Parts: sequence; structure tokens; C-alpha cells
Amino acid sequence: MKLKNYLFLLLIFCYSINGYAKKDTIYPCSSIPADLKTNANAVIRYESTLLTILSKSKSVSEYKTVVSILNENGNDFGNVEIYFDKESPIFQLQINIYDANGKLIEKVKNSEIKEYSASGSSLFTDNRVMYYEPVQKNYPYTVVYSYKQNNNEYLNHDSWYPYGGYRCAIQYSQFKVITDAEENFRYKAYFLDQEPITASVNGHKSYFWKLENLPALKSEPYSPPFFATVPKVLCAPNNFEMDKVDGKMDSWNHFGKWFSALNQERDVLDEATIAKINDLVKDCKTDKEKVKVLYQYLQGKTRYVSIQIGIGGWQPFTAQSVEDKAYGDCKALSNYMKSILKTVHIPAYYTLVKAGNSAIAIDTGFVRNFATHAILMVPLQQDTIWLECTSKTQACGFLGSFTDDRDVLCITDAGGKIIHTPAYSMLENEQSRKAIVKVLPNGNAEAHVSTVYSGIQYENISNLYNEGLEDQKKKLYKSIKLPDFKINTLHINQEKTRIPSSVLELDLDIRNYASKSGERLFIPLNLLNRSTYIPKKIKNRRTSILMNRAYCDTDSIVFEIPSGYEMESIPVKKSIHSDFGNYEREVIQTNQHLTYIRKVQFKKGEFPADRYEDFRNYQKAKVRADKARLVLKKTPLLSSQP
Repeated sequence: MKLKNYLFLLLIFCYSINGYAKKDTIYPCSSIPADLKTNANAVIRYESTLLTILSKSKSVSEYKTVVSILNENGNDFGNVEIYFDKESPIFQLQINIYDANGKLIEKVKNSEIKEYSASGSSLFTDNRVMYYEPVQKNYPYTVVYSYKQNNNEYLNHDSWYPYGGYRCAIQYSQFKVITDAEENFRYKAYFLDQEPITASVNGHKSYFWKLENLPALKSEPYSPPFFATVPKVLCAPNNFEMDKVDGKMDSWNHFGKWFSALNQERDVLDEATIAKINDLVKDCKTDKEKVKVLYQYLQGKTRYVSIQIGIGGWQPFTAQSVEDKAYGDCKALSNYMKSILKTVHIPAYYTLVKAGNSAIAIDTGFVRNFATHAILMVPLQQDTIWLECTSKTQACGFLGSFTDDRDVLCITDAGGKIIHTPAYSMLENEQSRKAIVKVLPNGNAEAHVSTVYSGIQYENISNLYNEGLEDQKKKLYKSIKLPDFKINTLHINQEKTRIPSSVLELDLDIRNYASKSGERLFIPLNLLNRSTYIPKKIKNRRTSILMNRAYCDTDSIVFEIPSGYEMESIPVKKSIHSDFGNYEREVIQTNQHLTYIRKVQFKKGEFPADRYEDFRNYQKAKVRADKARLVLKKTPLLSSQP
């Protein structure tokens, strides 16, 4: 872009900023519209982002933010946190603090701004963070900060996220892009009812969006991820250059070819390693057995470290390097596993994923870099095995909630291809509990409990798997919802199959499990899995209701009734059926034993906001049903006959 044209467009943008600033240079909080304070802990008074794209490898970003913090719950919105590295340096950073009346109370010195590594677990990283946290006791106050950032290489352009999070209103936010190559800039807007204002000056095109007076949003139970529900503009290039390696992003296929090129010739292993790998699988009869043996070898040999230097943030270490050093990041470990499988003639494909238990689903209709993690896909003749290569404990073939059920980019020799990771079914995601509870005449109880956790619910007690006995007990004392109990014995057994499972065995002494009233004992029937949560009532719910996984809980609890008591009241059979799930409860009496059987199915789905009251009613019905109690009465003494 010619310098004079760039300066002309920049002058126009700066004039618009200054025009706003002259109207309200000190941002007194009294000028915040009253309706923007409703439900708000903070208000973005003014925010601007200017992205100037200079070439396929260089851009400049300029930011200014003015945010008023209304109370202590809004303090995080006033924190300044800026990520950078040697290819994206920060300059001209200024931070000022104003009081409620708009009076300047502090100009932050550079020495007060902290700088540290962006990844404490990274062995090799040049990612850094500049961080400043205002310390103010008087509310409201206002933080004003601005800075510029050079981007000497990029995979994505800056995108626009006007909202800062829940309970933060927007008074004014704008986003402008200037580019000299219109064909190399793409965008997609979400939840915006406006097209950008565009202008052309000597062949250079600009795009401009703005939003004003948007209210603060409150969190809603069972809602999709926040940034999947609010206005935003995502941006991406068609062509890019990273560390002098050209790439295309006009299709998933072309984007995948760039990653494939980065990985070329990085799967070579020396003869000694090849001989060792072949020896490991010499007794395996199937490819599936070979995959499991080599995956366990990977887990036993290597450890995870983060690699975030330059193109190393995208290009894996060589397979031989991982073999020699026994460490790598998700890219290097996935590439290494791919390489040792190749040694035994099993093809596998490096796969990019946006990881996280509740990560926002990628938009497959808009090609951009989304990856935060790499895994491996192994397509066998009659099966496909997915491997999480960074875990030393994961079951072979099980992804878990970190990467399950989502679109991913599979990198093949022919390019990239969008595929979907496994979604585990309701029957696979099961928690099945059996218990025998001996109720004593004084209301105390002795219980033996055996619980099987499988599929995604195998993760329910993952915090116990690698702990010692005493630490396991400490964590269970905190998580088990009983008022007063003692763990006498505890044992965990794991089965690391494709759908892993674990069995937790407990022997408990429970004080006052049954409550006494005169001649009666009142015994709660649901021992450890009682529904207690009823979503709050919401008028005019904004978001859909998201149940992102299906699972099933079953309970079968046998109660031994104390001698000297008889059954007075037994809860009737209960069935609740809905689009959100199903609930079944039954109580069966056999002499002095009573068996409580409960089954709850949680359905996967996304339901419109206007079904929220139906959802609440279903949850309330479950809570009521789980309060069921057995009532025992002392057996009358037989009077003596004359």
C-alpha cells in the first residue's frame, strides 16, 4: 500500500476517533445512559479497532478502549491483557485511570505494567503477555488504554467481538479494516443486521462496522457458549505467508495442503527406531492390536510440553527428535505417533481441532484457522480409531469431552477435509450405581456402594484416578452430598477399553441418614444422586437451551429395614417423560427389604428459548420425585392375653 494513501485513510479514521473524544474527553460516568447500567457491572464507553492489511504477511492493528467499572464485580473488565511475540510487537501502549467524574487520577507508568510468558507450561515459547490490573477502591472508575501492534505474520486477521462478556454493556464500539487487496480479505458477520459501510480510495478499500447502546447480558442456564450468541465479525485472508511459507485459505482443502507441506519429511525415523517399533508389534495379530501397543509405547515414553516459537507454533518437531528427546507438544506427539504407525504400514492422519469441553462449534462455511489442538485419526479397514497423543493415561481410542463430537480438519496428502469426531451415545455415557443400605433403629446407616462410570461419565471421577488413598478420601468428603459420614473403605478399578469405565467401591457409615419423629423413621430413597437444581426463572429468555451430550444414570438401592419397624408409606411408581429427558422411579418391597430403582435419561439437543419454562417444569418434577422418602413405623407390641 502506498504510504500517502495509507496516511490519508488513517487520518480519516483518527478524525472519527478524535471527533468522539472531543464530545466526551474525560468520560464522566454520569453520562452513561441509565438503561445501559441495568444488569451491568461495567460499560464499554468507547472501543475502536483499526486493522490495516499491508500484505499477505504484514498488517498493523490499532486499538483504543474506554471502559467504566461500576462495581467490584466488574473489575476484570478493567484489566489490560495484551498478547504478543517477536513477530507481533506492541508499541505506544498508554493506560490512564479516571474517577467517576472523569478526572484523571493515574497515568500508568511502564514499570507498573507486568510482562511474563504467556504459557507457564511451555518449554519453548516466545509468546508474552503485558498485564495491568487497576487497584481502585472507589466506584465507578474508568480505564482508558490504547496501543498499536505490528503483525509480521498471521493466519487470521483481527476479528471483532464487541461484547466483553456477561454483564458488560456497550455504549459505542467500532471496527474498521483497510486493505489494498480486496480479494485477500474475507469476513462473516454473526447476529448483525447491518452491512459494513465500504469506501474505496485509489484502489484501497475500507470496511466499517459500529454498534451503539447494547444492553448488558445476563448468564442463562444451559445456554450455548457466550460468544456463539452475540454479535461478532470474523475475518480471514485468502492468501498468507508464515515464516516465508506461502499458504492459501480459500478452501479447507487448500488450508490443509499448507499444513501437509509443513509436515513433509518430518516423519522420518532412523533404522534403530524402526527395528524397535517392529519388534514391539511382532506378536500382534491385527492392526487394532498394533495401534494399542504403539499408543501405550507413546504414553510410556513421551511427555507433553508446549512449543510456541514462530512457525513451530504450527509445525511439529521431527519424529526422530521426539524419539530422541522423549517430549513434544500436541503437534509433535501426533506426528510422532503417525510416524511409528507408518513404520508398521498403518496410515494415520494428523487432525486439527478446537478443543474444550464446551468449545464453540466451528463454522464450516467460513474457512479460517480455528485450531487449538492436534489429535490423530487412524482409519482401519472396519473401524476408525481416534488418539489423544498428549495424555499419558487416556484409554486407547477414547477422546473424551475435550475433543468429542465436533467438526475437525483432517490433514491428508491431498489436502484438508472436514470430518466429525465420535459422539458418545446415551448408553455409553452411563453412571450405574448399586448399593446395599442397612438402616439402624437409631437412624444411622451402613452402606456398601458400587458405582460404574463409563464413556464421558468416566471423567466424573478423573480427579481421583492418579491420587493416593488419603487424597482420594479428602476429595470424596468434599463431593459426596451427605451431611455426616465416614469412608471406611475405598477402591477404584479402571478398565481402559475404547469406551473406558471405572468402578468406585465405597463402604460408608452415615450418621442420622434417617430422621426420627416419634415412632416413625423417614428414610430418603435417593442415596447419592439426588436432583436438587432447578434453573432460575427467566422472563424473555434470550438464548436457546443446549444439552450438548446424552447420558444416563441408573440407581438400584436395597434398603434393609431395622427390626421392630414396619412399612407405613412407600412412594408410588413415578414416570416423567419429556423432550429433554425421561425419569423413572419404582420401589419394590420384599419382606424386610425394599429396593429403590431409578433411571434418568438426559437427551442431547438444542431447544428454542420459548421452551424454557417446559424445561424448568421437567427439572422441578425431577427434584420433587427425588425427594421421595420411605416412612417406617414402630411395630406395635402384642399385648399379653388374660
